[in-house]
Amino acid sequence: MKLAIVSLDSVWEDKQANLKEVERIVASLSPKVEYVVFPEMSLTGFSISNLALAEDFESSSSLQAIQKMAKEYQMNIVFGLMISKDKKKYNSCIAVNNKGEIAGTYEKIHLFSYAGEDELIVGGNQIKSLPWNGGWGLSICFDLRFPELYQELSKENLILLNIANWPKGRVSHWRALLNARAIENQSFMIGVNRTGIDGNGLEYEESSCVFSPTGEKLEPLEIFEEIKIFDLNLENAIEYRKNFPIKKDRKNSIYREFYN
Repeated sequence: MKLAIVSLDSVWEDKQANLKEVERIVASLSPKVEYVVFPEMSLTGFSISNLALAEDFESSSSLQAIQKMAKEYQMNIVFGLMISKDKKKYNSCIAVNNKGEIAGTYEKIHLFSYAGEDELIVGGNQIKSLPWNGGWGLSICFDLRFPELYQELSKENLILLNIANWPKGRVSHWRALLNARAIENQSFMIGVNRTGIDGNGLEYEESSCVFSPTGEKLEPLEIFEEIKIFDLNLENAIEYRKNFPIKKDRKNSIYREFYN
């Protein structure tokens, strides 16, 4: 399965400029790939304090624009957006299939209290997956530091995805944690991070990547601009889990006692 990951340099709080760039990229990738993934809060950057940027999920003009693109270019698209549901604001990962239908949404569970994210928006409380080829487990940025989430996601999913705005100053953590999540879950681990400098002056290094179920950093088939294209063989994950079945040795009953 062919997918593209995009290290988008999101224009700060400018949805129209970012939507225009997203469409340009999607159009350039069709029909070469089946899936394309953009970073956390793709259309605004990590501007959590400007709650006016949140869009009502049922009437979101940005989501409708992405749905139109997905249908027109027959592309499965994953992107990040701050949304509003029942007057609550969430940092969301949204997936739209190639028919323009919403395939799934995930609200970030682990909010980044270091930056005050937990004081401004609401954390999700549901683990979410996509019924796409191989199964995709969804996560956002700071979630990556909490391995329990990925153990649960990897029960049914061969692909684990994290979309992020992960600053350059901690990018070594980003790479190490992506690698670890791939190894311990025997899954493809896809990390999609933004680039550039945001409205808070934080710098982001190009660091989007994919790790194999054995923990190897995969080389893309093609790189152009901020885009990397990969071809994932899901049989690799299936065979590796079969030949080296580490999950059967987990002691879930004991772990549950730790958290009670």
